[in-house]
Amino acid sequence: MTEKSVPFHAKRLPALLQNGEILSCSHEILAKIDYPAPQLRGFQGGCSDGDRYYYQIVMHYDLPDRLRDYGRVAKVDLQTGEVIKWSQDLYLDHANDMTYHPATNRVLVCHNKPRYTHISYLDGDTLEIVDEAETPFPIYAIDYNQKRDRYVVGLSGRREFCFLNADLTPVDGRTFRTVPSTDRCTKQGICADDELLYFILWDGKHKEEPDFQNRIAVYDWEGAFRGLLHFNVGVQEPESISIRKGEILAVCGETHPVIYRFTPQT
Repeated sequence: MTEKSVPFHAKRLPALLQNGEILSCSHEILAKIDYPAPQLRGFQGGCSDGDRYYYQIVMHYDLPDRLRDYGRVAKVDLQTGEVIKWSQDLYLDHANDMTYHPATNRVLVCHNKPRYTHISYLDGDTLEIVDEAETPFPIYAIDYNQKRDRYVVGLSGRREFCFLNADLTPVDGRTFRTVPSTDRCTKQGICADDELLYFILWDGKHKEEPDFQNRIAVYDWEGAFRGLLHFNVGVQEPESISIRKGEILAVCGETHPVIYRFTPQT
């Protein structure tokens, strides 16, 4: 059973998270995605378009060492909770994270392993690959902010992040270290709004321990740590996070991807 939440807008968070504060989140289920074929049995990155739809990949994992994994992308209507379109099989490797570019109606897929610098662009309607690009260094996660017209990316193999311009070139030479209190967690997807950055983290290696705690680490666009959002969906692994109309959405799951809405309790 899920907890019912009251409306909350993420624009309140800059005032609530200023100096490492911790807020607990309630949650409710918006959609559960069933696999379209028996050979598809895992999931990785996802994102919302900031409005009505959520894009989520489900994966085929039988290839050696997960090299050249293929999957299918679901387009989910968040008003009904229904999948309205599936892509064809797409070779997107590990597909660790996605982001949406509203001006072009494209979904960017961060391939991660083994092509850590590779980005594929999907048409937001047809879900077909329409372009490809390379980032200047290996990344594991990506999100685009329209107001700032730039990307935040997580750096592969490092507990750091930085910013890219709209053409995927570095904004400057700065990188930002994530806070030590999150080092025990597995890095997953990231997202951003106009003021803050959100890194969803899985504490799965400690799920048998009493201090097991999945969390979202929050930073600002200057790279400063602002605080943590704690959430409890049991042992389900969180994979992606997105901001939609001020709501915090995340995909977690143990057997199937489930789209949750998280509401910080104040």
